[in-house]
Amino acid sequence: MRICLIGKFPPIQGGVSMRTYWSAHALASRGHDVHVITNAREARSPFRMLMRPTDWDRCGASYGSGAVTVHWTDPVDDSQAYIPMASPFISKLAGTAARVHAEHPFDVILSHYLEPYGVAGHLTADIARVPHVARMAGSDAGHLWHHPQLEALYDHVLRSADVVIAGGEVAERARKRGVDPGRIVDGGGFAVPDDIFCPEGPRLDLAAVRADAQGDPSFRDLLWGNFEAGRPYFGVYGKLGESKGSFALLRALHRLKQAGIDVGLVALAHGQPKIEESFRLLAQELGLVDRILQIPFLPHWRVPEFLRGCLAVCSLEQDFPIVFHTPIMPREILLCGACLVGSTEVIRKLRAYGRLVHGYGCVAIEDVNDIDLLSTRLADIAKNPAPTAVVGARGREFACSAQENMQFPQTLEKLLEIAAQRRSPERKQLPEIVPVDADNNRFKFTELVAEALQGGGGNRNRPPTAHLDLARAQDVLTAVETAIESGHPSLRPFASAVRLEIAIATAESEANTTDAVANSDPLFRLRIARWAMLESDLPKLVPIRDQGFRILKFEDDVSQYQTARSLADLPATQLPGPSYIIAFGYSDSREQDPILVDAQTVRLLELCDGTRTVLDVAKQLHQEDRASKLEDHFEWIERMFVSGLLGLRGAVGDPERISPS
Repeated sequence: MRICLIGKFPPIQGGVSMRTYWSAHALASRGHDVHVITNAREARSPFRMLMRPTDWDRCGASYGSGAVTVHWTDPVDDSQAYIPMASPFISKLAGTAARVHAEHPFDVILSHYLEPYGVAGHLTADIARVPHVARMAGSDAGHLWHHPQLEALYDHVLRSADVVIAGGEVAERARKRGVDPGRIVDGGGFAVPDDIFCPEGPRLDLAAVRADAQGDPSFRDLLWGNFEAGRPYFGVYGKLGESKGSFALLRALHRLKQAGIDVGLVALAHGQPKIEESFRLLAQELGLVDRILQIPFLPHWRVPEFLRGCLAVCSLEQDFPIVFHTPIMPREILLCGACLVGSTEVIRKLRAYGRLVHGYGCVAIEDVNDIDLLSTRLADIAKNPAPTAVVGARGREFACSAQENMQFPQTLEKLLEIAAQRRSPERKQLPEIVPVDADNNRFKFTELVAEALQGGGGNRNRPPTAHLDLARAQDVLTAVETAIESGHPSLRPFASAVRLEIAIATAESEANTTDAVANSDPLFRLRIARWAMLESDLPKLVPIRDQGFRILKFEDDVSQYQTARSLADLPATQLPGPSYIIAFGYSDSREQDPILVDAQTVRLLELCDGTRTVLDVAKQLHQEDRASKLEDHFEWIERMFVSGLLGLRGAVGDPERISPS
């Protein structure tokens, strides 16, 4: 395809610029001709990146049959003058895109961020009669779209787009504003390139960055502080602000200085003039100028250099006004093998965050504004930095696992292909687009059975007329059993499937109502006094089975239901068991789907009752199976801990055990 991408791009700083850059190059690497139309050269400090000649060269690239070509708008000058004066971004972006299209037509237009790129994309699509795919981010959807002077225009842009990439609250608002639900789709996620964001590679040369910034008058003022390389330092990057934890971090750093802990802060971070001034003023008041180095923003591909050099990296966003905002920075930090010090607000936005665990794969801060807590956690790291390497390695494993099933850029590529195929007005909506509110409830087979009993045939591709709850599922089971007793034995497989779903749903409800679930936090399942767990600690810790799940035992082999996709796939006869399913209480921290486990796993969980150490459990399992090895049991218990089935605490009498309070 020949794709027109209108959006933020380097040297503009920020998450949208980062996404459009990697998206453009990922699509080009798959053979597409991507033309980026951007006003990025017009960006000014402090949100403009410090670019070397080699960095400018990386903006565009050739990938054999695919390529990225960047078309820059000209900075505003007298030739563009009008009153009142401003750079005519929308006109220049749309005009440039229309000119490039006239030279060689585009197949599809993708815009990312409504202002000015979505509006310019809409105009270009109208001029060129080319499909438009509109994508929003955080601040445009959560802030600009609510402005009374912008709302009506943005509504029109989104209603007119062939595809709107959005999810969650943004998708719901788009529907309410009149966007066809069939054209609102999930973009499929974004995968940070883990071959670039990785532990191996160069570390940032702070002296070289300082020299580059001092040599460019437009960046000289972005360099601030007297911290010199050669001493350990924490890192922070992104935008400054109260909701970013920037000022709390300074106050915590001041506590560390008072305690005589020699550690600095390198901030690849800036903010609006008032925020910037307040940040530097507070640092001066606290006597931290000699402990801080603030450097200009760098291109996304240089961020790993920065992360590798930090003792630990802070991501302290808290009380952020746009609730659905999901920063990519924590994943970047984790992928680089750096030790993440994150607010619980940020960490809980990570998919399956309960697998990360404070003190194991990250350092979690419950309240960023609790300076006692924040300074204590930072001091622990500074005084005992040895565990940062193992914590960082676990964090990278988590991040790689979180990304491994993301179909990026395949999903984006598919959406663009679908949109491109709709140029003919008579072409109907294609079925490949799956609405973001597609059903994924617990009673999929029960709904199909209910439909079959009503004469619908149990077609899996036909959406149910209503969602079932546990009570209605019981009614369906009663109806099936009545039909079987009335002379329809062929319905027995249906009854077995419904019973299975009812049993799992019942167990989930029971697990959800336990006090243990209500009073527990999956992030804080490791209870030891040391700030992080070392590999050598595991044998002496006490594993405790989590109370937020139930183990179901079935006399039959229920694994046959895992592969069934329709009623016709249900097994006609039951294979002998036993088999076991773990059903979880409702939680946003981990995969909630039930999991099938074997008898050995159930036995392990039975032994983890809080009375034995990991070593004791491993010895017991080895005694029951002499062919097994203690090391294998250690690894198995650790996997159960990471998966959320177990907690770990110090043994009674162990000086490393945390106090109950």
